[in-house]
Amino acid sequence: MNVSLTWQPLAGLDEAAIASWSELARKAEKPNPFSAPEFVLPAARWLTPEHTPWIASIYRSGELIGVGCFTPERANLFIPVPHLRSYRCAHSFRSGLLHLPGESVAVAEALLRFLRDDKPRRHALAFHNVMADCLVMETMRRQLRTAGGRWFERHRFHRPVLRLNTQEEVVKRLPSAVVKDLRRRHRRLQGRGETTFRILQGPQANGRATQTHLELEHDGWKGDAGSSLLSSQAHTRFFQEMMERFRQTGAAVFAETLCGGEVIASSSNLLLGGTLNGFKTGWHHGYAAASPGRLNELLLFEQMPTLWPHATTFDSQAQQDSYLANMLPDRETMMTGVLTTTQLSSHAMTAARFLRPLAYRLERDS
Repeated sequence: MNVSLTWQPLAGLDEAAIASWSELARKAEKPNPFSAPEFVLPAARWLTPEHTPWIASIYRSGELIGVGCFTPERANLFIPVPHLRSYRCAHSFRSGLLHLPGESVAVAEALLRFLRDDKPRRHALAFHNVMADCLVMETMRRQLRTAGGRWFERHRFHRPVLRLNTQEEVVKRLPSAVVKDLRRRHRRLQGRGETTFRILQGPQANGRATQTHLELEHDGWKGDAGSSLLSSQAHTRFFQEMMERFRQTGAAVFAETLCGGEVIASSSNLLLGGTLNGFKTGWHHGYAAASPGRLNELLLFEQMPTLWPHATTFDSQAQQDSYLANMLPDRETMMTGVLTTTQLSSHAMTAARFLRPLAYRLERDS
């Protein structure tokens, strides 16, 4: 079937390989911005320079059909066998392999062959926040059962999303109490000055829009807690490079609400395929009574069908207890865990369960 896999460090990819990877990220069956080169390259440069990923590139007759980003890991108290871990940094919300529509089985089988034949052998794959209905995962889990492999789940949750491919008007799918409250706040906000909403994409999603977003994201508790992007030069540089890379592909989107000509709320978003992915939000805390962050999201949701008629989903990329969970009606199940590839590694994972309370304490205290 002419399917092959190449395994190389991120730094070993040339411009042509990165361009093919970027194109795949836009065409993937399940778009995932955290597995795109526009995210991975700046993350590796600024956030994990001592722990950069290796890239599994799967080809069919010379065409790139799948990509996975992993870091080789030694055995530890959580996973007592050598393994590959899906690449992640502080801003990685989910993981998983990218693949073209219809190529999930070929990508899964190519990765399993690589794990079986590569030396030194890795006996497990660790995934953080992978979609529960991931077709590559389903194929690998099914095929590994005969070899004694198992899925050891650590965590599961339901992230909020908004599906647009329905006949019902977007705002009617949102909780009526939330919409009514935000409409009231919007009217009160208009009393402080003319209120407008705008989308910045393409050339408009430039360094100025990025800086405004960074300053609003820093305003308030995130800045006070030192967890905002501006609180760290490395995180600031990461975000600036990431948004510029996505801007060059047309994927970077800023949604802004203005009052009296001043930007009081901004959200950064990434448009891949038919999915608009939320990333970060920020708002002017001098306007907190108007809930500008939530209002900004409502105005974005309302305009999505007009702005991007091909879009089918807004993916919050947020936890199930986030403020967006109270606004969005739909859910996608996410899971974190370890997929063992042999019966021996399954036995090792089972035996290690007695060490996991210690591992959790050490992880919490580190």
